[in-house]
Amino acid sequence: MKRLRLLSFLLSAALICLSCGSDEPEIPQPVPEQPENTGGDDNPAPTAPAPGENGRYLVVFASRSGNTQRVAQTIRTALGCDMLEVEPSEPYEEDYNAMLERAQTELDGIAAGNFPAIRTAVEDFSKYDIVFVGFPIWYNRIATPMQTFLHRHADKLAGKRVALFATSGGSGISRSEGDAHALCPDAQFTESLLLTSASGSHADTRIAQWLERLGASREETPEAPAEALSLKMTVGGQTITATMEDNAAARDLMSRLPLEVTLTDYNRTEKIFYPDPALDTEGVTRGCAPVPGDITIYAPWGNVAIFYKEWPQSGSLIKIGRIDGNGIDALSAYSGDVNVRMENNE
Repeated sequence: MKRLRLLSFLLSAALICLSCGSDEPEIPQPVPEQPENTGGDDNPAPTAPAPGENGRYLVVFASRSGNTQRVAQTIRTALGCDMLEVEPSEPYEEDYNAMLERAQTELDGIAAGNFPAIRTAVEDFSKYDIVFVGFPIWYNRIATPMQTFLHRHADKLAGKRVALFATSGGSGISRSEGDAHALCPDAQFTESLLLTSASGSHADTRIAQWLERLGASREETPEAPAEALSLKMTVGGQTITATMEDNAAARDLMSRLPLEVTLTDYNRTEKIFYPDPALDTEGVTRGCAPVPGDITIYAPWGNVAIFYKEWPQSGSLIKIGRIDGNGIDALSAYSGDVNVRMENNE
């Protein structure tokens, strides 16, 4: 309860700042100027994110005035995750008009292939399930330091789930989404979140619901049970593992191991098979919004479904486990059926 009150307080504080009007540049139509070479070919040393107790997520943000930073901090508090600020090599001017002029020049430079220098870099994103990328919207575009960051990390973000969030005085986010897709064409972009000065008192609800839809939640660090259920799967010569839920259905599946099954692709979203007899689901909580890697049971049919794409909340799904790390990639690589051996991971 104390944590919920703290989260509510932080969300409210962020909203007050947003509702007072964004002091990030918000100009309807930029007037092109001659771009200058701002030294975008720098190679900064890797920067260590501020660590959180939940290592599944990373919040990366750029913020000149502090509005986007406050939203980033709110997300970090909600998830207990790592956070990193993307900083320009040369700080922006205190004078607002001078800052606008520089931002406009940098945007023109990016259009010509000259990205402004930043002093932030990440060595590896592999441990993160989702990378949250936050920025103010300048001239209807992603703020220039974040454009440089995405441009420089495009290869490392390939295949990674990326969730955009932005602050704006009133502009939409669609053009910024286009920027992100162009800068990181191989990233897996999820639903974006835009907070404007018009979001008002509804923004706290929108942030919480957005995180829920993404399947992002604070990982409590419970005392791991002595006999945590761990499943090993062999897929085409690769070995992946999964951590199973402590419920009757998961225990029933584990009791039947080892198993040789053929996973059939369904709806280009999940791999399924039918245990015979059906797994015991009596008394097991139903309802989840699966994300890639979740192992579930579709109760009406009794099949096990391993999702490699997101799916909306369904009251007919029962979560029984989750594939560890990026192991789901070993399954999603197969477009059709795939033979899998399941064993206890001892």
